[in-house]
Amino acid sequence: MRDPTLPGDSPVFEATKTASTVEFQRDPHPGTTRYLVVEGPGLLVLFPKDGDITRSAPVERVEELGVPGAPDRDAHIKRAFDALASRVRSSAWTTSDTPYTDLTDTLRTLSNDPAVAADVAAYLAANPAVENAVEMLFTAISMSARAQWDAAPTAIRGVVARGWFLGRWLPTFLVLDGPILRFLNGPAFRRHDGSAPLLRSVRAFFDTRDFMLLRHCLAHWSFSWVVDNDDSAVVGFGKSASGPVRATRLEADAFHIVTFALVEALDEVFIRPHRSKFSAGPSSSPTR
Repeated sequence: MRDPTLPGDSPVFEATKTASTVEFQRDPHPGTTRYLVVEGPGLLVLFPKDGDITRSAPVERVEELGVPGAPDRDAHIKRAFDALASRVRSSAWTTSDTPYTDLTDTLRTLSNDPAVAADVAAYLAANPAVENAVEMLFTAISMSARAQWDAAPTAIRGVVARGWFLGRWLPTFLVLDGPILRFLNGPAFRRHDGSAPLLRSVRAFFDTRDFMLLRHCLAHWSFSWVVDNDDSAVVGFGKSASGPVRATRLEADAFHIVTFALVEALDEVFIRPHRSKFSAGPSSSPTR
């Protein structure tokens, strides 16, 4: 039965899960049998992989490096680093064939250190904004993933696609230069730099001048979108005497992808286990 409290054409409907099988109240995307599934805390987002849903090419070329949370994260992030080769200084992280695996392995090694585990637990307990920011970022990205820019009329498809990209970039850049970097630069990790040299490469990446200039311009809505033939770029206007920062759409998206990967890795190794460990016990009532 459908949920009688929701309108008949509502995009929100219930599903029932039995082990690894999910049963929907209606057939989503008729004709589609395969999906790419992205799982986040409290979220399950399905991207149709076949069927009669076609992607028409927009007037303005809209090439994607991939979706955050893609199954082959190493290849996904490596493509992003390749797109940024002229923008960032090469390091052990940016030249690795398995950058996500290297990052999570490094974080797991640290998490097995009792001193680090204690520091992380204390920091997350004192700074709940870190967990909340990660959950809200995943929520925002999941919602932007539902936007179908390719369904817009051809004349405005490029503009709609820009909104889709900005919907991905803005929350990612904002959450990084805030609770996430404060966490990564906090005592839990700074105290143990000698045992995690890869983290120096990670911090160096996010200290890249162009990255921070672009981030600040986006945060203050001091930017424009320019189209050059069939490609496009974001131009950020900051207070720097060196002038505006210009990043192609692929470069800006690559910065977003690497940023999102860092958040995913921190959530996978530290934040999610902490959330599970300190979640409400059996005596508490559910809130939803």
